[in-house]
Amino acid sequence: MQKSCEDISKMLVDYADRQLSAGESSEVAAHLTRCEDCRSILMALQRSLELAGVIWEDGLVETEAIRIPIPRKTTAPHWSKYAAIAAGILLVVAISGIWRALVGPTEKEPTFAEIERRITESYSAARLLAAVDLLAEYPDAENIADRQYRYIVETYPQTPAAAEAKLRIK
Repeated sequence: MQKSCEDISKMLVDYADRQLSAGESSEVAAHLTRCEDCRSILMALQRSLELAGVIWEDGLVETEAIRIPIPRKTTAPHWSKYAAIAAGILLVVAISGIWRALVGPTEKEPTFAEIERRITESYSAARLLAAVDLLAEYPDAENIADRQYRYIVETYPQTPAAAEAKLRIK
């Protein structure tokens, strides 16, 4: 089926740019051999594209030579900016001081060394408690086990093992 001039004219730009498939391109070429109007439209289109290309290349050359100066500020900064920053800092310090005075001292965060010490104490107390529990199973060692439970409570008072040892003291 042959395409109309309207269909072909829509394809002429892609034909001029060689963007059509081989089948479409041969269809447009066959139409152009028969249609004088479409041939003249294609020639005008090709001249326009060539002219646009020349203008584009010429324009690029000119824009490369253009240098736009950037104005620089030479005025000294205003002292009011620095005064505003200083006032902001003073405001933050004052609010912080008032807040601490109203709220009171906070509990300080434990250091890594303190956390490590607590873990080590808990571990030692738990190991000692397990050993004393084994010892307490023997009737002859009840007095020794009772002293060891008291030792755990006195030496490691903040550990879960100390709480368990308190329950086992006779």
